[in-house]
Amino acid sequence: MFWTGRRLARGRRDGRLVTDLPTMRRVVPHLMRTRVESTVYYPQHLDVDRLVDWLEVVNAGRPQQERLRFFHVFLTALARLYLLRPELNRFIAGVGGRTYEHRDITFSFTVKQALTDEAPEVQAQLRFAGIETVDEVREMVDAVLARSRGADRDDTDRLVDTLGRLPGPVLAGVARTVWTLDGLNLLPRVLQEAIPVYASAYLVNLGSLQAEAPFHHLYQRGTATVFVSIGTIRPEPVVDADGAVVARRRVDVVYTVDERATDGFYLVRSAQILQAMFDDPDVLTRPPG
Repeated sequence: MFWTGRRLARGRRDGRLVTDLPTMRRVVPHLMRTRVESTVYYPQHLDVDRLVDWLEVVNAGRPQQERLRFFHVFLTALARLYLLRPELNRFIAGVGGRTYEHRDITFSFTVKQALTDEAPEVQAQLRFAGIETVDEVREMVDAVLARSRGADRDDTDRLVDTLGRLPGPVLAGVARTVWTLDGLNLLPRVLQEAIPVYASAYLVNLGSLQAEAPFHHLYQRGTATVFVSIGTIRPEPVVDADGAVVARRRVDVVYTVDERATDGFYLVRSAQILQAMFDDPDVLTRPPG
């Protein structure tokens, strides 16, 4: 149940109950009760050779602030993928382990206010329809980065600051209350929107740090069924169709997935579709049709 502003309604504010599940998928959440025991790691070696060449062409002559980056392309492609493959946007919630599908596509990620050890981290979240072009996504990312790196504090930061000042026992009690309300589908909208793990996926982009993609854990709380770790673009030796060893630019991406929400075949096929978008990035310059 959730409060619409006028009355209590069935289901969840952030998701639609999936009622046409196969029998096995209805049983799985009762065999594996938590995300921790349902975690699957899937590393993908994305070939971005064509994409890097494409970026050089489309960025030629553009002002620095309007140039497209790999992260802009990745977010655009991932949002398209979630539109095309809606099972990726599912999550398990409630005391009965029910399967829901998000009502929108939301990606959360962490932003460093400066590239130093001491610089604070702030949380950012973007909402997609799945039809955005890569230039529209660039504008969305630039806006949220400017806001996150500015002096203004958003709801998430203010919430964390407030909770951090509470005594330990009080904070533990608040957390238990929040997770109990979430289990009953009664968590207030203001908390859902302020806590970044209530999203379709959580992303970390380590490419700007020249670091590799880690095998990250899932968050037990919230609704993020997928965690996406993005590494650094590097040239790697690859055997081509003629049997010759050539250098191709690739980036490692690691997906951490709650397998109760979708199966491995669906995930593998989705990764193949994502690769196809990187092979033909022109499709991301116009809405899908």
